[in-house]
Amino acid sequence: MPDTYMRTFLGFLKKEDKEHAVRYAIDLLEQKKLTIEQLYLELLAPTLSNFECDIDDQEVCIWKEHIRTSIIRTILETSYLFIIERLKTVEKVDKTILVLTPAFEYHEIGAIMNAHLMMLEGFDARYIGANTPKDEILSALRAYGPDFIALSVSNTYNIVVTKRITEEIRRFFPDVGIILGGRAFFMQGANRSLTYDYLLNSLDDLKAFKKKVTS
Repeated sequence: MPDTYMRTFLGFLKKEDKEHAVRYAIDLLEQKKLTIEQLYLELLAPTLSNFECDIDDQEVCIWKEHIRTSIIRTILETSYLFIIERLKTVEKVDKTILVLTPAFEYHEIGAIMNAHLMMLEGFDARYIGANTPKDEILSALRAYGPDFIALSVSNTYNIVVTKRITEEIRRFFPDVGIILGGRAFFMQGANRSLTYDYLLNSLDDLKAFKKKVTS
């Protein structure tokens, strides 16, 4: 992806210019300068994970992050129309995945992106929400009967909660595969004590997962 795309997009984000940021991102898709995957992984995700406040903005830093997140979320919702169009040519995989963030995890952009990318790989992926309590997760598993459940975790403090949830999932739904992903697991050994089947932190990981569960 050309560096100019990132510089232009960041310029709009730093000015909190939602209208032009959204229009610019969608133009890149309409003009086929970027694919959905490139837009999500090379443009949108880095602008959130590398977010920094200027020293003069520290008092309003959290609000600036919320505004940026809101802009990115609007782009995801708008780009869904392009996903619908792409799905017409995607070969379906007969596997259902529930995607969510566990209790106390409010960072949902990564989970939404992952659900969309899973759809583009042919999975029946359904995003069911952020900050999802354990009882609601178990209820969703009973209601949908998915093949897999994917938990996205950004904050390392939520690994303990995730551990309890995955243990309950394994106890009551031993046939459901457990997928983990998110920035919390970039730290070496973060997933060591957790109960899970797959750790997916890149598009290559997702493609390898698809190959494994469909072969």
